Amino acid sequence: MHHVFGARRVAGVLSIFLLSACSSSGDGGDDGRSTQTSVSADSISFTADAPDAATPAAQTITATFGDSVAHLAVIHTGVGIANVTSTVSGRTAQITVEPESPATLGSGVFSGNIAVTGYFCADAACTSLAAGNTQRITINYQISPVILSIAPYVGTANVANTAIIRGVGFAAFPTQGVRFNDTQATEFVLLSDQELRVNYPALPAGTYEVQVDSSAHQGSLQSQATLVVVEPTDYPAQALAYPVAGPSVRELLYDAERRAILLATDASGGTLIRYAHDGAAWSAPSTAALADLQDMALSTRGDRILALTGTALVPVDPVSLAADEPLAAPSLPSGTSLKGLAVTNDDRALITTGRAESENSPLYLYSGRQGTLAQLDVVMNNATPAAAGVGTPLVFIQGTSETTTAPVVLLFNVSSAQFDTTPVRLTQNAVPPVVNRTGSRAILNGTNVYGAGFSLFGTLPSTSVAATLNADGSRAYTYDSDAGALRVFDISESQNGGAYSALGSPIALAGDPGANPRMTISPDGNTLFIAGSTQLIVQPTPDL
Repeated sequence: MHHVFGARRVAGVLSIFLLSACSSSGDGGDDGRSTQTSVSADSISFTADAPDAATPAAQTITATFGDSVAHLAVIHTGVGIANVTSTVSGRTAQITVEPESPATLGSGVFSGNIAVTGYFCADAACTSLAAGNTQRITINYQISPVILSIAPYVGTANVANTAIIRGVGFAAFPTQGVRFNDTQATEFVLLSDQELRVNYPALPAGTYEVQVDSSAHQGSLQSQATLVVVEPTDYPAQALAYPVAGPSVRELLYDAERRAILLATDASGGTLIRYAHDGAAWSAPSTAALADLQDMALSTRGDRILALTGTALVPVDPVSLAADEPLAAPSLPSGTSLKGLAVTNDDRALITTGRAESENSPLYLYSGRQGTLAQLDVVMNNATPAAAGVGTPLVFIQGTSETTTAPVVLLFNVSSAQFDTTPVRLTQNAVPPVVNRTGSRAILNGTNVYGAGFSLFGTLPSTSVAATLNADGSRAYTYDSDAGALRVFDISESQNGGAYSALGSPIALAGDPGANPRMTISPDGNTLFIAGSTQLIVQPTPDL
């Protein structure tokens, strides 16, 4: 089974060479002169590690032919051969075989043949030719699928879970199993040529290479996907001071792989702040200046922070906070700046832009595999994105305080690479949208809870100034500005648009986070993090 979209099936005489004068005997070489042709190899193999890999180098074989051979014909047939050329010197010919580019063929196993035949004079006048022996060369060409990522890439020790594996070319080779090191997945489903949904068993803490098995494929697939399984968090309640006073927090992340908290702030014109836990305590914060910092997210594989400035995307080391070369946004319209980003499950990110006015401006697409940033032909009005933990769907809420007609809330389906409208029209406020791990729940404007089909399940108090969701979407956690405390809500069932009631009493925090707080939760659901203009709060999740 293979992809042939764009492939060429070629059958034709590529080379016919006049090699020598005909024998004057006219006896077809019976004077003892040789009519035989031989080749140095009867097969050639090409391999490419991925459909977007570089084209393999051409290979050359040598044909040797007898002194009665007057003409040499080289014919190639089949799929996967781009070109065959021959260069003759004396009684030998160098036959060079060039494969098609992997991008033209896609993944799969492709085969072709080259027939090399020597012709000699059938009569003294050489008015006709007779065929000597034909040597056949088999061409085999394997273009492998590639495993790019798994999302979420972090799991919790001794907890079974579901994830999405992304790659290219899965459909070309029947999938017989998915492994995490040597541990088999409990279930897998091929969703498309680029996507597998997989259930993995409870695993001990460690690092697990993701591998897809197929008996039709020779060798192991190139895998860039690693599942990192970590121990559950058990941090005590604590307030952590900032290294500078009164920053506005643009984004708050918990890096579960490295047990670190990351903040994007406007301090000193733009500063990244990092707190790491050594197993006993939180370290003093480390910082890195990044002018005009707007937003950040961990990449799909967690190997870099994607930091967003007003004009560029900057890859940043998640430990040292050292910045790599920025990728400037091409053709950024005047008066427009990059605003927010959400990471997909295929090592890409969608980036929104904003303007001072309530106007549309273009989106950008970042490709981690290609290291590129490109403008899309999609426009939105100062949109803020949010992504589910599995990397799809992405939710976009739009508008400004000047927007007179509420814009439609949009979804981006990573699997289909399409934007879809929802039945919801809503102008965003200062509370960013949140989506749970599987995409089954979303909270917009800190108050509106949406479920299946993006129907309004219910509402949270209007005093909710920050919110987050646990992995399965059954619990919403909010910071209530009136109570100055944490509230917990059971949102597992729809209230048909009605108000949800809080579980228990308001929960006091270890300190006041300050104005305009951001909120997130550890992947295991054990710890909440709340960061405002005053300090960062670490809070064990209430058992409610």
